Amino acid sequence: MDSGTTTQLITVGATLGGVVLTLLTTTFVEGRKLKATQRTEALKRAADRATWLRDERVKAYAGLSTASEEAFQLIRAEFPGLLKDRDVIEDRWRERRGELRKAYNQVELFGTDEPRRRGKELWKAARGGVNAVLAELDAGEPLVRKESLDRVLTGISEAGERFLEACRADVQGTAEEH
Repeated sequence: MDSGTTTQLITVGATLGGVVLTLLTTTFVEGRKLKATQRTEALKRAADRATWLRDERVKAYAGLSTASEEAFQLIRAEFPGLLKDRDVIEDRWRERRGELRKAYNQVELFGTDEPRRRGKELWKAARGGVNAVLAELDAGEPLVRKESLDRVLTGISEAGERFLEACRADVQGTAEEH
């Protein structure tokens, strides 16, 4: 081989080597950029999901709080006259109890452990308290006893306070994490 051909082969080999190194480097750099972009997108999706979940929790907590307050008001306002319009009041209670249960189900779905537990206590205090009052009437009590009504209202009120404390702690803890 003459020296001109050797020089050309060396030049072509060096050029091809440079092209291959450039392609490898570009592929490596692009791969790293792609992975970084994917990580960033995954973090953004996780942050968006956490924000959505927090918003749903707040809605669920507010829903149960509102439903329990409405149940409390129904019991306080209408149960003293229960004997007069028992069927009407029981229908209203069933409706309110259904709304209370739906609201609790939302807390169960989206809430954290402590608000779930406290929400269940609230649900049971309302349901159990009213069932006890109705059982007294079914057993022959002539009127809803003030003590029974006070016990139900106090149970709902105390369970509601514990629920709100748990919700407040959960929402404030979630806000501090972000």
